[in-house]
Amino acid sequence: MTTLRKDRATERMERERAALNLWDGLTGASLVLRARLAEFLDAELGIQPEEADLLVRLGAAPEQRLRMADVSRSLHLSKSGVTRLVDRLAGRGLVVRAACPSDRRVVYAGLTDDGRQAAAAAAPALAAGVAQQLAGRLSPDDLDLLTAALRRIADSEEAGA
Repeated sequence: MTTLRKDRATERMERERAALNLWDGLTGASLVLRARLAEFLDAELGIQPEEADLLVRLGAAPEQRLRMADVSRSLHLSKSGVTRLVDRLAGRGLVVRAACPSDRRVVYAGLTDDGRQAAAAAAPALAAGVAQQLAGRLSPDDLDLLTAALRRIADSEEAGA
C-alpha cells in the first residue's frame, strides 16, 4: 500500500472515530439535558418538555392552532407520538383536536382557554429551564458555535442533502 493510501485510510478512520465520538457526545448530552429539563418543568408546572414545547408553539401560532402534520414536523415526532402527546394534553383540558371544515383529512390541535394559560406559563419556564440546563453550562461563544453547527446539519437535512 502506498503512503498516500495509508494516509487517506488513516484520515478516514480518524474522521469516523471523531464522528462516532461526536454521536456519543450528542446523544449523551441530549439525554442528560432532557432529563434535567423534565425534572425542572415537572417541578415548576407539572409538565414534560415536549408538552411545554407544544403549548408554546400553539400559543405562538396563528389562531393558536396547528395542523397535526405540522406539529409532527416541528417537534420531530412521529404521527403516533404527536397523537399521544395531543391526547395527553386534551385529557387535561389544555388542547382540543378539530377537523378542518374544508378538508376532512386535516386535523388541527388548538389551545383551550386553560391551554392558553398553560402556554403563557410554559413559555418562560421552558426558556428558563433551557437557559439553566444548557446555556448555563456553555460560554456564549460555545453556544454560538454549537448552534451554528447543529443548524447546518438540520438545514442540510431539510434541503435533502
